[in-house]
Amino acid sequence: MNTQQFLDPGFASTSVKRILVVDDLKVNFLLIKALLQKSGFDTIWAENGFLAIDLIKSDQTFDAVIMDYNMPTIDGLETTNALKKIKPDLIVISHSTFTDTPSFDRSSAPYDDYLPKPIKSENLKEILRKYC
Repeated sequence: MNTQQFLDPGFASTSVKRILVVDDLKVNFLLIKALLQKSGFDTIWAENGFLAIDLIKSDQTFDAVIMDYNMPTIDGLETTNALKKIKPDLIVISHSTFTDTPSFDRSSAPYDDYLPKPIKSENLKEILRKYC
């Protein structure tokens, strides 16, 4: 993947957009951070759902959350439900290998959108243009 072709500089507009990335694997966070940093996004990492909930409760402002679906201790679905109770208008995008499987029920999931793994820069760009 060529990160130089990902997003145009300034894609995040004139104000810095903050994205919370919730994923137990640091390598996934680092990839998303590398893709978004070139476009002026500020990315914050929460390595589990409990940390994400604490960050949202602390009144930090995020423009969107990219949420791993399959994590230990508390999964992405349970974390997203908790985040939506705290901030119902918070944009949460599921980031998972499970988004195209029968076990992942999009009709009842609280996610605003879905980003399949492995991440493709075109998909990330399209989704963030909708919300940021």
